[in-house]
Amino acid sequence: MTDIELLNDIKIKLNEIGVRAGDTVYVASDITGLLYLAKTECDVKIKQRDEFLNKFVNTLQEMVGPEGTLLFPVFSWDFCRGNGFDIRSTKGEVGALNNWILKNREDFIRTKHPMYSFLVWGKYAHRLAAMNNQDAWGDAGPFTFLRDNDGKQLFFDIQAHQGITFGHYVEQCVDVPYRHPKYFFGSYTDKNGVTETRCYSMYVRDLNVMQEISITNEWLIENGVAAGAESHGLTLTYCDLAKAYPLLYNDMKNNNGANTLSFENYELDWGKKKTIPFELGGLA
Repeated sequence: MTDIELLNDIKIKLNEIGVRAGDTVYVASDITGLLYLAKTECDVKIKQRDEFLNKFVNTLQEMVGPEGTLLFPVFSWDFCRGNGFDIRSTKGEVGALNNWILKNREDFIRTKHPMYSFLVWGKYAHRLAAMNNQDAWGDAGPFTFLRDNDGKQLFFDIQAHQGITFGHYVEQCVDVPYRHPKYFFGSYTDKNGVTETRCYSMYVRDLNVMQEISITNEWLIENGVAAGAESHGLTLTYCDLAKAYPLLYNDMKNNNGANTLSFENYELDWGKKKTIPFELGGLA
């Protein structure tokens, strides 16, 4: 099998589960399995890895076309830690492919939020990059845009709970009692190299509450908001975020998060006040 044959098979499977020209697609991935296949089945050498990854990203671009949009997360929490943020170079903490794109693909641009930024390409790239949302998951940011503009999410060889940050967005929309706004002040360097102190916020979890998103690909598929396929052992799941939103919202609000949330030391009780109303972070 050649690398082109591998990517063509992935392309066929993605088409089968609904990826279409004009789609706006948030890609969450673990490319460990893909690179292993490329090495063992397609004889792609280490020195050819960049070329192969270019072909993979190009394949996704070809599938959505110029009327489509791709978003790759480069989330980083350095700003929260007091280490500042440089939109040109701060690496993400959520996937090797995303950092590879940051380093190697100048056709992508980065959105502005220092904790929850995306590398974006396509029709809506400049619209997304122009957003000045202070709040990571607020109405003025990319997550509401995805909900309101038929956004999709591709889970490439991962389970939904590993990459569905959209679930945290829904937690904020529902206004769960164990999360609250926290405002962080820190050093921010923009695309022109200008550095200044800025304030950004995030709907953070009370650290005394042990909680995670527990959404599975199977649950999304069973409820008709996603479709799944497999290519050479790689799991591919394509989720309609606009359709998923009311499903997640209802489960959190009316079903105590039975299919969306997991807790170790807390019981969701909508009759209780917020554990913490809000927080102010220190000036870094």
